[in-house]
Amino acid sequence: RNFIILVNIANYLLDLTKQKLGKPEKLQIEDKWILSKYNSALKRVTKFFNDYRLDETILDIENLFILLSRDYIKYVRERATNNKRALEVLSFVYSGILQMLAPVCPFITDYLWKKIRKDVESVHLSEWPKFNDSEIDEDLEKEFEAAQKVIEAGLKERDSKSIGLKWPLKKAQVECDTPIRKEILEIIKNQINVKEIYFNFSEKNINVSLDFEMSPELEAEGFAREIARRVQAERKNKGMEKKERINLVLA
Repeated sequence: RNFIILVNIANYLLDLTKQKLGKPEKLQIEDKWILSKYNSALKRVTKFFNDYRLDETILDIENLFILLSRDYIKYVRERATNNKRALEVLSFVYSGILQMLAPVCPFITDYLWKKIRKDVESVHLSEWPKFNDSEIDEDLEKEFEAAQKVIEAGLKERDSKSIGLKWPLKKAQVECDTPIRKEILEIIKNQINVKEIYFNFSEKNINVSLDFEMSPELEAEGFAREIARRVQAERKNKGMEKKERINLVLA
């Protein structure tokens, strides 16, 4: 099942390369986080291979590509269609994952490598990647770990009220035992779809309280999101490309 995740990432990368993207922007906080996770994993995996502890390599690599798919791609999905930086980071980390995994899964990694890389004929002909200690930020990794728990709690709170993610909410009150910087709070805000987020440091367990009061403006935005979702789904069913225009009638 996890190999399907690797295939899906490759397909997503190929889709991005077909789009006309703007010039690379500076690294965003989520880019720095995934690069830190990548270098941390690569450092450990390199040591495992050097010590002939091959069975211990898999978990680190697997956790990394699951994070790449489940979290990083979600964080950058909107900006990835407009800017090359997310594509560059995603491609770099994904290529490194294939290189780390190649000694134990030689066939699937080479197949995927050839799908996304044309500069080196085979993953088995590429040089082993080198980790960069300067890109490892343990504090940043801890903040994102806390943020992921906050997002999970926020989504669970939505589910408890049967309020879908497409419906924007006014605000969220977050209590957490790990300080979270403003840029990461913005990611949380987007992932649980609230207009405002208020953070309080607490030594207790993570708690997320959402304001479910719905205004006409929030309802209108929710309906607009649902219309856009259905239009995109229909375009996909028809096999249409992004550049193709349509006539749309709402009834």
